[in-house]
Amino acid sequence: MPFKIRNPVELSEAKTVTEPETELRPPDGDWGWAVCFAAFMTNFTITGMTSSSGIILLALLDLYNESISKTSLVGSIMAGGTMFGGPLTLVLMAFKVSHRQVIMLAGIVSSASAIASAFAPNVETLIFTYGALVGLSLAGAFFSANVVLGCYFTTKRALALGIANSGAGCGAIVLTYLTEKSISYYGMRGTFLLIAGIFLNLNVYGALCRPLKPVIKQRFKIPESRRNSSDEKKSVTNLGFIPEDEITSDAQSEKSVPSSEYIIEEIEEIPNTLQMRRLSAFSEKTPSDFGELKSTFADRSMYKNKYFYLLLFTFLFWSVGDSLFIYYPSYAKSVGLNREQGALVVSVFGAVCTVSQIITGILVDVLHIPNIYLFSASLFIMCLSIAFIPYCQTFATVVLDATIISMSYSCGIALRIVMVATVLGVEKMSAGYSILSSMIGIGYTVYPLITGNIYDMTRSFAFVFNLDAAFVSVGILLSFGLVYAQKKGKFYN
Repeated sequence: MPFKIRNPVELSEAKTVTEPETELRPPDGDWGWAVCFAAFMTNFTITGMTSSSGIILLALLDLYNESISKTSLVGSIMAGGTMFGGPLTLVLMAFKVSHRQVIMLAGIVSSASAIASAFAPNVETLIFTYGALVGLSLAGAFFSANVVLGCYFTTKRALALGIANSGAGCGAIVLTYLTEKSISYYGMRGTFLLIAGIFLNLNVYGALCRPLKPVIKQRFKIPESRRNSSDEKKSVTNLGFIPEDEITSDAQSEKSVPSSEYIIEEIEEIPNTLQMRRLSAFSEKTPSDFGELKSTFADRSMYKNKYFYLLLFTFLFWSVGDSLFIYYPSYAKSVGLNREQGALVVSVFGAVCTVSQIITGILVDVLHIPNIYLFSASLFIMCLSIAFIPYCQTFATVVLDATIISMSYSCGIALRIVMVATVLGVEKMSAGYSILSSMIGIGYTVYPLITGNIYDMTRSFAFVFNLDAAFVSVGILLSFGLVYAQKKGKFYN
């Protein structure tokens, strides 16, 4: 029976059987909760500011007097850009940049871009500085923070991601309200300077995402004479062997190892080595060069998986829900509410989103409700709620409907990474989630542009929201295919 050694000991008669193997083992807790906090605050900052797009839109309309379709591009491109972080981050990995460095770099670039936005002379400049530059820089931080957390947990992954993603709701509560107050006191240009300071805090959150410590494994062959000696076995045990009654599970998982082989394991951090970079501090397979980057996205099994395409297009139609952040304040103003009440509606949206994502994690991890079933049901509820928006003419009814939409929309936010791992497997989670994020980013960018032009032509929010509900209904139909596959056991877990 093989023994496991916590610390390598010098065995003069041992012979090496295999080369050392290095792997990352998620702690499923411990420092992982500090990383969970960093991911929470990253989501708080990024999603909180994208949720403020509707309030910023009203201020920009007053400042530049442009059409709503053109001005809304500032917020929609920023929101869409934050979802293109997967491919962008993996390209940076080819230059030996870690996820930790990506988050910190995003803090510097986004802060500088927000400062430049304060001096923008027109909407076109803002589309570039605040829309494109801020959006793309935050994209890397958003992707890295969530992938980091996903790789720090295994059995508690859905719960940890639910907690971290609830930061998006908290950001919507706090930052939307602060943005509205800041615009009232300092104007839009002064508010951009305050936003720059908020983005700079990403450097602190990135610093918390320290590298995982790899486990080095090497097998040695112990001579028969030494193995058969009880005295020798006892002396070796005293040097660090785990007693036999403590390694039953390990022994069972290593049945393929001959009885004459001993597995020696040491946990240590290997800073600044090629192998550590390849393990990437957080992701299962982070490319260290362009050849590995190409192989990451050239996995044929991933592109041959028809259910992965169903997942992509289902989330493409789900992403229409983000346009509500942009148009809710404008709709509230159109029914007689003031800008502060419009900001309060978005804050309520975020508050419910915070609680709902944690509940989603509990439903999946504790009550074991299949995540595909839960997501499909949430799409149906979201579709009905969006279609009902035009009938909400008072502050109370607007808040009630926003609450229901938030509960259903947040389910998709909490389950994005979990569903990718379900459909493709954990080993393809990083590449799969980067593609899914890009698809969602397309939706975040395109839908506000479509609905903005429709509003300019019809001057009717009712038509806009009915169209949004129609898009979500297509996502419902696509989700039925995923439900069928889940029922038939086509997925990994």
